[in-house]
Amino acid sequence: MASNPKFCGICDQRHITKSSSDWCSECNQALCSECKDFHALSKASQNHSTIAISNYLALESSFSQVWGHCYVHDDKYVLFCQTHYCLLCLTCLEEHTKCEDVVRISKLTKNVKTSENFVDTQKSISDIILNLSKIQCHLEENVCDIKKQKESILREIAQMREKIDSHLDKIEHSLKTELCKEVDNQCNNTICKTGRH
Repeated sequence: MASNPKFCGICDQRHITKSSSDWCSECNQALCSECKDFHALSKASQNHSTIAISNYLALESSFSQVWGHCYVHDDKYVLFCQTHYCLLCLTCLEEHTKCEDVVRISKLTKNVKTSENFVDTQKSISDIILNLSKIQCHLEENVCDIKKQKESILREIAQMREKIDSHLDKIEHSLKTELCKEVDNQCNNTICKTGRH
């Protein structure tokens, strides 16, 4: 498999670098358009479903890292045990012989895209995305309003400070004037009294 899903894995094994167009989750491999055609014709892979590479790359990393092979037996998962809610390879099946609801994965996923649950889930996801988009818009508007309110309050604080400064300046000027008059009066009175003696 090519280490980079943007390039065809089959071509990579032939030492050719070609951009991929599709992804096969069963082969866990990226395919170019030419290799996709051969992949669809091969008996081993003709029933594999592929998705556009752009859709695969758009998946979150947690989904794209799901491995389609059993890590214990290094074999492809082909069954699903509904009792234990786990994927099984053919060797794993030996441990689930008593389980009654073991089904082929292909049977479970055959009509998944046309099933009512899938359509409902897709609609729900679309609604959630729309609602999240609206919430994001409202949050951005609220942040904008809060910033405007902050600027308005800061202007009011600055204006209040100017008024307080102006008022204190007037008080200071008035006290200085009164003090100067009082000192002048006291000095004049003292000079006058001294001159009489």
